[in-house]
Amino acid sequence: MIINARLLVIAVAVTAAFLSSSSSLRRGDDGRAVLEIRDLELIPVDGGAAGPESVAFGAGGEGPYAGVSDGRVIRWLPEERRWVDHSSAAAPELLDGCRGSQDPMKEHNCGRPLGLKFNNKTGELYVADAYFGLRVVSPEDNVSRPLGPQHVGSPFSFANGVEIDHETGVVYFTETSTRFPRREFLKIAVSGDATGKLLKYDPSNNDVEVLVDGLAFPNGILMSEDGSHLLVAETTTGKIHKYWLKTPKASTLEELVQLPGFPDNIKASPRGGFWVGLHGKRGKIAEWSTTYPWLRRLVMKLPPRRVQRIMAFLSRFGRHVIALRVTEEGEITEEIIVHGAAREMFGSISEVEERDGCLWIGSVHLPFLGRAAFLASSSPGRSDVRAAVVVIRYVELIPVDGGAAGPESVAFGTGGKRPYAGVSDRRVIRWLPKERRWAEHSSASVPEL
Repeated sequence: MIINARLLVIAVAVTAAFLSSSSSLRRGDDGRAVLEIRDLELIPVDGGAAGPESVAFGAGGEGPYAGVSDGRVIRWLPEERRWVDHSSAAAPELLDGCRGSQDPMKEHNCGRPLGLKFNNKTGELYVADAYFGLRVVSPEDNVSRPLGPQHVGSPFSFANGVEIDHETGVVYFTETSTRFPRREFLKIAVSGDATGKLLKYDPSNNDVEVLVDGLAFPNGILMSEDGSHLLVAETTTGKIHKYWLKTPKASTLEELVQLPGFPDNIKASPRGGFWVGLHGKRGKIAEWSTTYPWLRRLVMKLPPRRVQRIMAFLSRFGRHVIALRVTEEGEITEEIIVHGAAREMFGSISEVEERDGCLWIGSVHLPFLGRAAFLASSSPGRSDVRAAVVVIRYVELIPVDGGAAGPESVAFGTGGKRPYAGVSDRRVIRWLPKERRWAEHSSASVPEL
């Protein structure tokens, strides 16, 4: 297992993929896929920013690109192992003051890019910015420009998910709420706010059309492979809906599946179906706030960060599922579960993007982008691939001492309990688990160096 972070260098982890007897799957003895995590890499966001909420790849596989907390869209250069700036919605004179910010109170000036989607024909990147609305970046530009009719005050107060019909160039996007800004997103769920919309932008006439209103926290969207419908995540209710674009059902909305958590972004899986990131479990606070108005009023008065801490505490009980793979028929076929320290690390997930045998894991809160390599195969002698559970049991991050980094490989002595690692300053060091410290073992340098 590989975990890259600026200060967190070596990880001791137990990762297992196993066949679940969970009641949520209800598969009995059916054959099930095995999704085995091979490597887990954490790629820190540069410049002090955080929250790579969604990722996108260029038509040639460039990237990933991610929108982060200081308003920038950044691009990962895998060969050079670094991020570079791609674009921003903020005015150039604000960029220095925004860079590295994780302060939600600056988002209305700096912007907060959420959903990202490339138009593969034009190379343009469409950005759903939570404060600056639907925007687009041309290949030769580094500042995004607004789309749709412009007037005093933003017409889209909380743009969130974005999807493109590559045949027509039409853009679909969600507006999460007209009452609350992104920094107060918890109030949307707690209050039961249902002012969200699914919208359509037509670049041929610069017009925006409301397709569905009255939604409770509409979030990620995905167009079906045949272009017949859109999938829309409704976070507050925990539902995935189908909005029909074609067939006799056109312009109607129907429920596809009820999920056990708060769904965020939706991304197609090349193995069929789609991935849904779960921001968290649909816990008791949301349930009780709907049932008891007095509790809803009390929770609404609390600072958002306190509400988030309470919800995070309550979510510690029971299984913690961070993502689901779902079929087009609404059947859950895979889920990713975390335990122990990994539960703290991946407490809130926005998106899982499956690409080239890897799962890219984004979060609106975390200061890194996750990349997990995996191997999927069917059970021996089985052709009916039905369900799998990925479980990260335990993760411990152990900083290397003395300012060194890069434990590229580890070895264990005959006792098997103490890892030895070679690090960047040419030492081989030994971990003493009982004393919780490193001790020097050997070096390739002469003593005076």
